[in-house]
Amino acid sequence: MSNNIQMDPPDDSDMMSFGEPLHVNISRASTRFESIQRAHSRQAASPEIAGAEEEAEAGEPGFNLTEWLRGRDKVSGPPFAKRFGLVFRDLSIYGTDVSNKHISTLVTPIWKLIKGVRNGWGVPEMLAAGISGNRRQLTHSFSGEVKEGEMLLVLGRPGSGCSTLLRVLGNRCKGYKHIDGKVSYGGLSPDEVQKHYRGEVAHNAEEDFHFPTLTVRQTLEFAIRCKTPSAQVLDDREKYRTDVLDMLLDMYGLRSCADTIVGNAFLRGVSGGERKRVSIAEQVAAGAAIEVWDGSTRGLDSSSALDYVRSLRIGADVLQKAVVASIYQASESIYKLFDKVMVIDEGRQLYFGSTADAIPYFESLGIEKPARQTSSDFLTGLTQLNERRVRKGYEQSAPTTAEEFERAWLASEQCQAMHDELEAFEGQIEQDGRSQELREFVNRTKMGTEKHRLRARSPYTTTFMFQLQLLAEREWQIFTGNLTQIIFKVIYNIAFALILGTAFIALPQTSAGIFQRGGALFTALLLSTLTSQSEIPKAVSGRLTIYKHHSLAMYHPAALSLAQTLVDFPFSAMQSMIFSIIFYFLVHLVRTAPHFFTFFLYLFMGSICLTAFFRLIGNISPNIDVAHTISGIGLLLSILYTGFLQAPNEMHPWFIWISWATPLSYALKALLCNEFRDLNIRCVGSNLIPGGPGFADISNQVCVLPGARPGQLYITGQQYLASSFGIYVKDQWRYFGGLVGFWLAYTFLIALCMEWLEFGNQSYSLRAIKRFPPRINPPVSSTSSMSSLSMSTASGERKDPTDDEIAAGTTYTWRHINYTVPIKGGERQLLDNISGYIKPGSMTALMGSSGAGKTTLLDSLSQRKTIGKLEGEMLLNGAELPLSFRRSTGYAEQLDVHAPLVTVRELLRFSAYLRRPASVSKREKEDYVER
Repeated sequence: MSNNIQMDPPDDSDMMSFGEPLHVNISRASTRFESIQRAHSRQAASPEIAGAEEEAEAGEPGFNLTEWLRGRDKVSGPPFAKRFGLVFRDLSIYGTDVSNKHISTLVTPIWKLIKGVRNGWGVPEMLAAGISGNRRQLTHSFSGEVKEGEMLLVLGRPGSGCSTLLRVLGNRCKGYKHIDGKVSYGGLSPDEVQKHYRGEVAHNAEEDFHFPTLTVRQTLEFAIRCKTPSAQVLDDREKYRTDVLDMLLDMYGLRSCADTIVGNAFLRGVSGGERKRVSIAEQVAAGAAIEVWDGSTRGLDSSSALDYVRSLRIGADVLQKAVVASIYQASESIYKLFDKVMVIDEGRQLYFGSTADAIPYFESLGIEKPARQTSSDFLTGLTQLNERRVRKGYEQSAPTTAEEFERAWLASEQCQAMHDELEAFEGQIEQDGRSQELREFVNRTKMGTEKHRLRARSPYTTTFMFQLQLLAEREWQIFTGNLTQIIFKVIYNIAFALILGTAFIALPQTSAGIFQRGGALFTALLLSTLTSQSEIPKAVSGRLTIYKHHSLAMYHPAALSLAQTLVDFPFSAMQSMIFSIIFYFLVHLVRTAPHFFTFFLYLFMGSICLTAFFRLIGNISPNIDVAHTISGIGLLLSILYTGFLQAPNEMHPWFIWISWATPLSYALKALLCNEFRDLNIRCVGSNLIPGGPGFADISNQVCVLPGARPGQLYITGQQYLASSFGIYVKDQWRYFGGLVGFWLAYTFLIALCMEWLEFGNQSYSLRAIKRFPPRINPPVSSTSSMSSLSMSTASGERKDPTDDEIAAGTTYTWRHINYTVPIKGGERQLLDNISGYIKPGSMTALMGSSGAGKTTLLDSLSQRKTIGKLEGEMLLNGAELPLSFRRSTGYAEQLDVHAPLVTVRELLRFSAYLRRPASVSKREKEDYVER
């Protein structure tokens, strides 16, 4: 076994950070894990291990179950500990040599077309790139190793290459032009891991992506069920799931919020720190042996950030994971939890080694660490001349640039020792035959490998049908978790059924209502399918969560598409039935059971077919704007060429194929056949010519309806359809078959797109700027209060406001604030008798641990709460809050929500135009933004 550096678990007395209780207890979590490990290892034990357990129970000394699980020759035990290790040697990463791009506008496609023609569609540039290597080097020969059970901290300023390195170490290489060097995961190559063991290497970005309407318990339970090992390893898989779920809730301090929805920027759920711990617990449940975390403490308070790193420490200690993380502004407590640290700057490696040896190494180069500066801040600011402090006597020899630090590192004894340790670790991996051990161990945990040998090549733990069952259950939970949407759709169908039914109420079965009858069917089909457009934002907004689950090898995205289709059926059927019952009998369509239920069937099939159509558009579109554009054009063409607004024989021959390619056309034809097949239409009124007094004999009149014959007062519905629209009743079920065929085709294409297409998952980002920036007014000297404030602040002078200034300002007081929200089975009080005040000229800090209620209090004080019961007294200068309070209050929320295509200057100008008084000129508002 490798000599891993293990952290001693702290006592429960150490569970405090800055006076606040921590939620993650390493010692308690380790004990809980070991008990579950022992219980489930017995169930999957081989005979020799079972015998050893009997010896242990009999009091035989030397029994250590953890050592068995880690042993390479043992075949027992659940997949808790896997001896993966991470090795990277001389890793150089190259990206495309592009520093920025322009924001797309309406003329961008035209400009690209002209530019493409002028430049030969990019062929010369492609050839030049192949010859000259049009690329930019992002990292320079990084080397290092992370053994199982170790944690590596990657430090560097923004833009130094931390995210690039972590993406490649996490096997997320898409988008990079070329990668030199070697990356090995326990002896497995990146290509083999990507194809067959993708879930063993997990990369987690800064943002937390979850389905917001699921509770914490549902989120973790789903992840556990997706990665539960096969019956070859576990006898009681259900008991295993229950035990691991309870362990994760306790281990990461999520028990109190287990039944709270996760939420997002638009739906209030758990706190930011709790959401971060949910991400960690989900990744632990996914069973990845190597975890890579990129800047995941962003937005967390100090207590939550320490909780987060302690959670990673648990995974490394008890699950023997190799953990790599980048953290900005890490406290000293966080820094000491890591075993190793890697310092990089400008894409160059400055140090790799033990966290305890990093400071002495740089002090030996002549850089002194200030007494009160944290280790991470010291290591991050090494190349910043205004931040670092040079030791006396090293003024001329101390490195100043990243290149000089890199040269000093490559020539150092520590670098040579690191390479020696790296080679020894690689030799140990090869000697142990660890790659084959990992293949056999992971393959044994997969369901179905005993029956189908091809299952061993799949990166997924569970079978496709098992995934389909799990995903159908989860989609139903997501669907039922949004009651507002369900209620809205039911009300929508009732309202439009009443509106349309009364618009076409009691149509006569005569020529006076024959055209209106077709119009009623067309309008009913159209409006009953428009609700399907809500699938577009759903498909686009949830794709990042799906990408994360796909990278963790939790399920096939194709299985998700089929599960969504299955969940569509019951609610779509209910909507169609509600609409049909109201609309059908108000309009007085043919009142027989076969006609009614056939009408319902066609309407229902048209609805789910259009749902699949819009879902397909959402999955093939890179963003929601493109999706809405495609859907708008597609829906417009479908309406125009359905066959009702213009008959097929009136369509331009160049565009009649659109009628064949739209499912609405087949649905409408089927509906018309169902309604008109048994109708006998009596010609009346203006449809009989000549008309008027004295023309009462049909032998002297002609019915002008298409399909009518001279001397006949009645015309059959079949004759009318054939003559007016070229529709034949005998083809009624062929039209329905065409509708079903479109639905099947859309479903297959959705599954294909979700399985293979990915958008917005690039390896690195490019800065987008305006092609023609706005004109900026020349800077002018200002004697405004803002400038005076800046000068006084810069000089270090700050005077407390006088009594007159305070009296002229605004004082906000609140007393006995109580806030209660409804929960399942009762109510929950989130704020309990909170009082306080703020006065002009002062700053008040609101502090508390994660989940303490800080955001809830700020939401309440800024009048942002829309649910629950808010009680208490809030006064502005002693008076009740005016109606304009929200308009005059600035509130920066925890999550950043902005229009993605707006520049920073445009955003600030827009805010200034709306928020500053009308008496301020536009020029002054723009100058204020520039300052």
